[in-house]
Amino acid sequence: MSKSNYSEETAIERAIVGKEDGYRYLLEKYKTYAFMIAVGIVRNEESAEEVVQDAFIRVFRHIAKFNKSGKFSTWLYRIVYNTSLTSLRGKRRIDLRSFDERENYEFEIPDNYANGFDDLVREDKITFVNKAIANLSEAENIVVTLYYTNECSIIEIGQITGWNTSTIKTRLHRARQNLYIELSNLLGNETDEIR
Repeated sequence: MSKSNYSEETAIERAIVGKEDGYRYLLEKYKTYAFMIAVGIVRNEESAEEVVQDAFIRVFRHIAKFNKSGKFSTWLYRIVYNTSLTSLRGKRRIDLRSFDERENYEFEIPDNYANGFDDLVREDKITFVNKAIANLSEAENIVVTLYYTNECSIIEIGQITGWNTSTIKTRLHRARQNLYIELSNLLGNETDEIR
């Protein structure tokens, strides 16, 4: 089946009957967001990769139980969230590696220099925002990631985390405040340019 004819519903139906292309479609669509949720909780990229693998294995083993009246992403993120918490409990420690130790910070020179400077500025902003998010508490990191990056609604965040609406709104508000403080600490006077 051509991927251009694919929809998420089609992929889910194909995955339910064991079709590899259905699994692959769902994995490709959601693996980055799932990783962001996991790394926000376990605070270690290697552990987050394991969590995401475990979560997708669970998803695909139980995909036939997915309630199609809900959103697949909410169901998946709930499994990633719970798998992350289970992983933390199992290890009973959090590895807080600094960003300086992470491996994915390679400098690449773009082939086309026309927008090279703008691209570098944008990448710089993303790097500093990601550093600031990594310094937030676990709950704040999760709520920011789900709300802004994964574009989940307050209701969906509640379904994923089990938190009530007022808790989510409070954590989101505090996360915004703390994110501004973290960015101020990282950037000093340059914070206003990130807005």
